[in-house]
Amino acid sequence: MIDFISILQEHLPRFKKILELGSKKGDDLKLLDEYYEVVASEDEKIKTRFLKDAFIDIRVILVNNIELDIQKKFDCVFSNEIFNKYNIEQIEQSIKNQKKLLNENCLLYTSDAADEEDSVD
Repeated sequence: MIDFISILQEHLPRFKKILELGSKKGDDLKLLDEYYEVVASEDEKIKTRFLKDAFIDIRVILVNNIELDIQKKFDCVFSNEIFNKYNIEQIEQSIKNQKKLLNENCLLYTSDAADEEDSVD
């Protein structure tokens, strides 16, 4: 398992704002919330309901992982294993839209368990 918190801490100070794309059951969300001000997200309403019930102190939003129609800005957009179901054009569009959500001099963190490589941009 990748120690993404250590990787993030090298590039992002504590308490910065993070959007987690595809929070799933909240495993990464728990760790992120210990260090950062995190907003959880999912692409289906039923999944957001689960997260809202499980993590009452964390803001949870419904968002399309490609379009990312969000008005708020973040210091980091974090995603772990969410792009497996998308084609390359959709992934490129998502990354382009993720960059629009970032404050100046901030980062994108993407991890794919299939090849166990991380990318910090």
